[in-house]
Amino acid sequence: MSKKVMLINATDSEEIRVATLVDGILSDFDIEFVHNEKIKGNIYKARVIRVDTSLQAAFIHYGGQKNGFLPIGELPRDMVSGDGRRGRIQDLLNKDQEIMVQAVREELGSKGAMMTAQISLPGRYLVLTPGNPLNGISRKIESREEREYFKRLIDELDIPKNFGVIVRTASLGVTKEDFQRDLEFLLDTYKEVQTRYKHRQGPGLAWQEDDVVTRTLRDGFTSDMEEVHIDDLDTFQAAQSFFRRTMPQFQQVVKHYIGKKPLFTKYQTDEQIDRIYARKVSLPSGGALVLDQTEALVAVDVNSGKTSGEGVEDMAFKANMEAAEEAARQLRLRDLAGLIVIDFIDMKKESHNKAVMERLVDCLKEDKARMEVGKINRFGVLVMTRQRLRPSIQHVTHEPCPTCQGSGQVKSIEALVLSVVRRLKSMLSRDGITEVRIKLAPSVAMAVLNQKRKDLAELEDVHDTRILILADPEVGYGEMAAEIERRDEEVAEKPTPVRPERVQDPEEETVVLGGDTPISFEKALGQEPKRIQPPADAEIKYDRRDAQRAALDERERLRALFESAKPEEIALDLVSEGDESESPAPAEEAPAKPRGRRREKPNKSSGSIEASTPIPVPVVPIPAPVVAPPRIVEPEPAPPVFNPSLMADLALPVRRPKLTAAPEVAAQSAKPEVKPAPKGRAKAKSAPVAPVVDALELAKLPKTASKNKLTAAAPEVPIKVPAKPVKRKPKS
Repeated sequence: MSKKVMLINATDSEEIRVATLVDGILSDFDIEFVHNEKIKGNIYKARVIRVDTSLQAAFIHYGGQKNGFLPIGELPRDMVSGDGRRGRIQDLLNKDQEIMVQAVREELGSKGAMMTAQISLPGRYLVLTPGNPLNGISRKIESREEREYFKRLIDELDIPKNFGVIVRTASLGVTKEDFQRDLEFLLDTYKEVQTRYKHRQGPGLAWQEDDVVTRTLRDGFTSDMEEVHIDDLDTFQAAQSFFRRTMPQFQQVVKHYIGKKPLFTKYQTDEQIDRIYARKVSLPSGGALVLDQTEALVAVDVNSGKTSGEGVEDMAFKANMEAAEEAARQLRLRDLAGLIVIDFIDMKKESHNKAVMERLVDCLKEDKARMEVGKINRFGVLVMTRQRLRPSIQHVTHEPCPTCQGSGQVKSIEALVLSVVRRLKSMLSRDGITEVRIKLAPSVAMAVLNQKRKDLAELEDVHDTRILILADPEVGYGEMAAEIERRDEEVAEKPTPVRPERVQDPEEETVVLGGDTPISFEKALGQEPKRIQPPADAEIKYDRRDAQRAALDERERLRALFESAKPEEIALDLVSEGDESESPAPAEEAPAKPRGRRREKPNKSSGSIEASTPIPVPVVPIPAPVVAPPRIVEPEPAPPVFNPSLMADLALPVRRPKLTAAPEVAAQSAKPEVKPAPKGRAKAKSAPVAPVVDALELAKLPKTASKNKLTAAAPEVPIKVPAKPVKRKPKS
């Protein structure tokens, strides 16, 4: 008797693996990733998106990435017309209608999931079918006595109205109490499904199928299984709970594995799992199976090995018998579905063909999927179909190779080199090409440069073209990227554009006086700078707060410049110093000094005159007093209006210049200008007070420049001179 063992590896949080061994040989294998959970068996609340009358099917949205497919044959019986015949799907379903569906096939490639509205809840011994009151027995139970026994048990069960049950294969040897306990559990589950469906807002999951461990124990555990080893404690406790609820008599079979070696390594299961993904599977007699899978078709080719037996017929028969057994096992392990074509080795005897087919059918009985098997025809080919239970193992753990695109073969290096040269000649057959840049994989690029160097040089001479072969690691093996440059695309050589000389603002051409702040050359020479007026229609955008701040700073700067650049003040200071000892001027006759900011002490290095140092002043004869003209009161100037020109003047950073004057020049500048008094006017008793000049008005006055000094022409203000000539005491 064969020994059956189930191994459950759940130590890795990313995946769970379940394997079934029969006498140490892998008989069944399932794997499930946490990020790629299966949806088969899940119940959803769906909404009809579109009803296709030509297909007689509906596309529904159930919350997945792609819409599900619901044919008319999967609608529940309560939606069928009264006469028992199904009508048209457009009469049964409407757009945006909500319906309860269950997934019967996973999404595969570009195809969406297959859905059904005939809900079924699987248990350990029974399958509950709400809405379908017909009872049934699994087709795998072939014994007539057993079928009659189960039929009597079903009739004795307390099944609600409008519900039906199906007896599963695992029910062999169970009692009525086991059936009733399983039925009550399924009825409670369906009530929970209905509650979740009613409270669900919008399409989405209403009930989820059990995990891979519980599902495998429910569907794959049989009474002849001796041990179930689980290496994870939480999974072991969940399995124990499932056994206590459904199969308490087999609870001692579940064991927690705590060995040092990994569970699959101890039972040498990893090596057998690796052979599942191979394209070629070896046979004991020396032959092999070659399996090629497409989306809906699987081709299985049986290859003969070494010659054995009495002749070719015996060798072919022995190889085909081994191939039939191994093909059934591989279909179950890999979960290959769709149309399956098995090409056996040709055999002349009909008895041999019949024996091989019967051996294949016997091995397929262990498979839970529905299948239809044909006969071996005169070409030695057998055609069969198999239901898909889950996505194939390769779709779960593998992806197509980026180099061969899933074909399994790539071109040789010689074929790739010839292909590149041919494509290059095809490109150069067009006119007007000056340069071609070819990007290839490094190995292919090296082969082209070494093997076809002479051909590339000839192509360059014939077509007057430059060819560049570039090695790019990002280009895949067998791929080619080309960049073509044509003559009409060449940019004509244009003369270097001459940038128009920008007329600089005079404030930008600067000169440094005294090693301090730079000012413009024209301002240093006393000339009026030429301002560049913007066009009348030009729009000047500025910030109002910045303009006000700049205007205030410029006003303070001009006021300080006005206070430090008045020559009259210097002259009067000199005169007052010389007159202090003998005849000081009366207080009422002293000229009024304009109020302003206190002047800072000039730097000695710049050649300026310090106020505290006495300076010898030459005696200058003062002419007879003259009558000053009467003071003419001019109207007060209007406040300045901010316009683009004024803003441009105020925004230029100009620091006040420093005055450096020689004593003689200062004395000469102190002479008042003598003018004849107008007739019929009375003499003024006191000197008129100099009018206060606004800083903005001062900026508009003409400026004069000398060789070593910078002075601003003061406004013409009459100054009264003392009547007595100034005499200086001789120095003792």
